[in-house]
Amino acid sequence: MTEAKDVETRWWGWGDINKTYPVEERPTYIPFLEDKLDIKVERVRVPDPKLEDLHLRDPRLKREKVALLEEIVGEKNVDTSRRGRVYHALGKSYRDIVRARLGDIPNPPDAVVYPGTEDEISALLKLAEDEGIAVTPFCGGSSVVGGVESLDNGFSASISVDMRRMDGVIRVSPESRTARFEAGIWGPELEEELKKHGLYLGHAPESFLLSGLGGWIASRGAGRQSTGYGKIEEMVESVRLLTPRGAIDTRDVPASATGPDLVRMIAGSEGALGIITQATMKVRALPRKYDYRGVLFKEFEGGVRAVREMIHSGVIPETIRISDAEESAFATHVRKPSSNVAKETAIQAALKAIGVMGYSFETGALGILGCEGGKADVARRMKKIQSISRKNGAIPLGKSVGKEWHHGRYDHPYLRDIMFGWGVMTDTLETSTTWENIMPLYRATKDAIRQALADYDSKDIVTCHLSHSYPTGSSLYFIFLGKIAKGREIEQWEHIKKLAGEAIFANGGTITHHHGVGYEHATWFAQEYGPQGMEALRGLKKALDPAGIMNPGKLGL
Repeated sequence: MTEAKDVETRWWGWGDINKTYPVEERPTYIPFLEDKLDIKVERVRVPDPKLEDLHLRDPRLKREKVALLEEIVGEKNVDTSRRGRVYHALGKSYRDIVRARLGDIPNPPDAVVYPGTEDEISALLKLAEDEGIAVTPFCGGSSVVGGVESLDNGFSASISVDMRRMDGVIRVSPESRTARFEAGIWGPELEEELKKHGLYLGHAPESFLLSGLGGWIASRGAGRQSTGYGKIEEMVESVRLLTPRGAIDTRDVPASATGPDLVRMIAGSEGALGIITQATMKVRALPRKYDYRGVLFKEFEGGVRAVREMIHSGVIPETIRISDAEESAFATHVRKPSSNVAKETAIQAALKAIGVMGYSFETGALGILGCEGGKADVARRMKKIQSISRKNGAIPLGKSVGKEWHHGRYDHPYLRDIMFGWGVMTDTLETSTTWENIMPLYRATKDAIRQALADYDSKDIVTCHLSHSYPTGSSLYFIFLGKIAKGREIEQWEHIKKLAGEAIFANGGTITHHHGVGYEHATWFAQEYGPQGMEALRGLKKALDPAGIMNPGKLGL
């Protein structure tokens, strides 16, 4: 069986190179976009860019320096090829995709190194410090904030340290419900190993199939089931970080009062302090039942109220996604009609029936609510969740809608690359805030994105969904589409990010709930952290990485 980390991925876009989004099977989608954005799609598929057409800077590492790297990890584990350097040069943000498509790869690493042991990592960090080489950790490369781009910040060269060889299972304890892994293990392999013991982590971000444990922790990611299971930092029992000044190894205990929490300090450090090499994770029993269902609220605010009531009542779904009207309408056009004529006829009849009742995907709010666990527990919670949803104005859409969403939950990023060929930009941003501020922040952010697109003479589609919810508040996740400003692609994107970021910051949100900081969010991160917070962070950086070789330019450092 091919492991996830061995799948060839696109350097110019998202995901498995042998997979795409079957847009041809969605007959209303292109007409929908053409109408909403005032565009004309001439060709459904455009040719992919070719690696050989790229202009790429030559490696700056001299042969004798490459030989020193090879002495540490072995000749076959040092890659200075064009392909290897390009694949590790960018993440998956819209800015990254634009530059890759335009052949602009400004900061390729001079070598990609694949360590297999902690001793090799320690030796690499010493060599890099001695020789003035910047080091960027890499664990899948799905960052959408510039987190894996090898900025050298004045160093003589840069290397990308790919952790995929360090993917071992160190121990699994069903008794303690913990499991310790090397940080290079990718999502599918991690869950497969736990499944052998009847256990489950339950961290499944959109990048799950193409990302690994160390990257999740370094960026403080959130999986789709985080409402029930928590964000990644809440799943970490202990962690080991190798820095240029030695190792930080936190203790495997369920709780401690020994000063500031080092686990939380390392989570979110984005490779700027060192390289995460191991982590002990809090795991749970493998669910015996997965129950995902769709509901339709008359309006978005009703869905928000329902989720708040669920959380405050202690009836918590693992997965929550409440789409606003624009996202709900969008969902109907990316839906694949059933090949069964009778079934599709029944679906269309049902849509007409709910319309008579005053419900519509054009004005309402589609909700996906998912429970995982023991059969009796899931049944009990789902019954109460459905009751709370009805109380707040929802009608049930049944299990088929939930199953369809769950089945295709990793597919939609592939659509972005296709739409780029149509002259359509699409990107995402996310935030979180308290319950009383959800609707004001929602409106202000959507207005800012619309204004930013209008400033570049583009019509817009700006959608949002509520997810990743807590007793005190929730996250908001925005997806926006507009017409690409040809020749000004990056300028247009920066303008949208600026206006949206300013709106989020001015209206009580955080600049990121789970995407991380990288360098794309660094300006707002510094404002959110404050002068004293940044001074403390710089002091920590100086203590652990005095030469500044670790992922320079990230976290505003």
